[in-house]
Amino acid sequence: MSTTDPTPQNGTDSPDTITDLRELRVGDRVVFGDRQRPVDVVDVGTRTVTDERITKQIETPIVRVQGDWSGAVGRVLAHKLLRWADGIVLEETDAIVACEGDSLTRGDQVTVRRVSSEEVSA
Repeated sequence: MSTTDPTPQNGTDSPDTITDLRELRVGDRVVFGDRQRPVDVVDVGTRTVTDERITKQIETPIVRVQGDWSGAVGRVLAHKLLRWADGIVLEETDAIVACEGDSLTRGDQVTVRRVSSEEVSA
Protein backbone atom coordinates (compact mmCIF):
# COMPACT_ATOMS: atom_id res chain seq x y z
CA MET A 1 0.00 0.00 0.00
CA SER A 2 1.37 3.41 -0.92
CA THR A 3 0.25 6.64 0.62
CA THR A 4 0.85 10.27 -0.07
CA ASP A 5 0.13 11.14 3.55
CA PRO A 6 0.03 8.63 6.42
CA THR A 7 -2.39 10.77 8.47
CA PRO A 8 -5.65 8.86 9.02
CA GLN A 9 -8.54 10.45 7.12
CA ASN A 10 -10.87 10.35 10.11
CA GLY A 11 -8.34 12.13 12.31
CA THR A 12 -8.82 9.81 15.26
CA ASP A 13 -5.10 8.99 15.51
CA SER A 14 -3.83 12.14 13.84
CA PRO A 15 -0.62 13.58 15.23
CA ASP A 16 -1.88 17.05 14.26
CA THR A 17 -3.90 17.83 17.37
CA ILE A 18 -4.70 21.52 17.54
CA THR A 19 -4.05 23.12 20.92
CA ASP A 20 -4.16 26.72 19.70
CA LEU A 21 -6.90 27.78 17.30
CA ARG A 22 -4.53 30.37 15.83
CA GLU A 23 -2.94 27.43 13.93
CA LEU A 24 -6.04 26.94 11.75
CA ARG A 25 -6.65 28.61 8.39
CA VAL A 26 -9.71 28.88 6.14
CA GLY A 27 -9.86 25.71 4.06
CA ASP A 28 -8.39 23.41 6.72
CA ARG A 29 -10.42 20.27 7.46
CA VAL A 30 -10.84 19.21 11.06
CA VAL A 31 -12.61 16.67 13.22
CA PHE A 32 -13.45 17.31 16.83
CA GLY A 33 -14.98 15.56 19.77
CA ASP A 34 -16.34 12.14 18.87
CA ARG A 35 -17.06 13.15 15.25
CA GLN A 36 -15.41 11.21 12.48
CA ARG A 37 -16.66 13.21 9.51
CA PRO A 38 -14.39 16.19 8.73
CA VAL A 39 -15.75 19.73 8.59
CA ASP A 40 -14.26 22.74 6.81
CA VAL A 41 -12.86 25.82 8.48
CA VAL A 42 -14.91 28.56 6.80
CA ASP A 43 -13.91 31.60 8.87
CA VAL A 44 -11.28 32.58 11.42
CA GLY A 45 -11.24 35.63 13.61
CA THR A 46 -10.84 36.99 17.10
CA ARG A 47 -13.22 38.07 19.79
CA THR A 48 -12.55 40.63 22.44
CA VAL A 49 -13.59 39.61 25.93
CA THR A 50 -13.70 42.00 28.86
CA ASP A 51 -14.27 41.72 32.55
CA GLU A 52 -15.23 45.03 34.11
CA ARG A 53 -14.68 43.69 37.63
CA ILE A 54 -10.92 43.79 37.01
CA THR A 55 -10.82 46.11 33.99
CA LYS A 56 -9.16 43.51 31.83
CA GLN A 57 -9.55 42.82 28.13
CA ILE A 58 -8.17 39.92 26.07
CA GLU A 59 -8.41 38.89 22.42
CA THR A 60 -8.95 35.21 21.80
CA PRO A 61 -9.32 33.30 18.49
CA ILE A 62 -12.58 31.87 17.19
CA VAL A 63 -13.01 29.51 14.26
CA ARG A 64 -16.24 28.81 12.37
CA VAL A 65 -16.57 25.29 10.92
CA GLN A 66 -19.23 23.84 8.65
CA GLY A 67 -19.87 20.43 7.15
CA ASP A 68 -20.33 20.18 3.39
CA TRP A 69 -23.42 17.95 3.54
CA SER A 70 -27.09 18.89 3.51
CA GLY A 71 -28.41 19.85 6.95
CA ALA A 72 -24.97 20.25 8.52
CA VAL A 73 -25.05 22.49 11.59
CA GLY A 74 -22.28 25.07 11.85
CA ARG A 75 -20.15 25.26 14.96
CA VAL A 76 -17.88 27.88 16.44
CA LEU A 77 -14.68 26.69 18.11
CA ALA A 78 -13.24 28.89 20.85
CA HIS A 79 -10.78 28.59 23.69
CA LYS A 80 -12.32 28.11 27.10
CA LEU A 81 -11.82 31.10 29.37
CA LEU A 82 -10.72 31.04 32.99
CA ARG A 83 -12.53 33.70 35.00
CA TRP A 84 -11.80 32.61 38.55
CA ALA A 85 -8.66 31.18 40.19
CA ASP A 86 -8.05 32.38 43.74
CA GLY A 87 -9.72 35.63 42.69
CA ILE A 88 -11.16 37.14 39.54
CA VAL A 89 -9.01 36.59 36.44
CA LEU A 90 -9.57 36.60 32.70
CA GLU A 91 -7.34 34.17 30.83
CA GLU A 92 -7.52 31.97 27.75
CA THR A 93 -6.92 28.28 28.45
CA ASP A 94 -5.66 25.51 26.14
CA ALA A 95 -9.07 23.81 26.30
CA ILE A 96 -11.26 24.24 23.21
CA VAL A 97 -15.05 24.26 23.21
CA ALA A 98 -17.45 23.70 20.31
CA CYS A 99 -20.52 25.91 20.39
CA GLU A 100 -23.58 25.51 18.16
CA GLY A 101 -24.37 28.55 16.05
CA ASP A 102 -23.04 31.95 17.04
CA SER A 103 -23.66 31.66 20.77
CA LEU A 104 -20.41 31.37 22.69
CA THR A 105 -22.10 31.13 26.07
CA ARG A 106 -22.29 27.34 26.16
CA GLY A 107 -20.22 24.65 24.50
CA ASP A 108 -18.79 21.18 24.91
CA GLN A 109 -15.06 20.74 25.48
CA VAL A 110 -13.51 18.92 22.50
CA THR A 111 -10.20 17.78 21.07
CA VAL A 112 -9.61 19.24 17.60
CA ARG A 113 -7.49 17.48 14.98
CA ARG A 114 -6.53 18.69 11.51
CA VAL A 115 -7.01 16.00 8.89
CA SER A 116 -5.40 15.63 5.49
CA SER A 117 -7.38 16.50 2.39
CA GLU A 118 -5.24 14.11 0.36
CA GLU A 119 -6.65 10.71 -0.45
CA VAL A 120 -4.90 7.50 0.54
CA SER A 121 -4.20 5.43 -2.57
CA ALA A 122 -3.86 1.66 -2.56
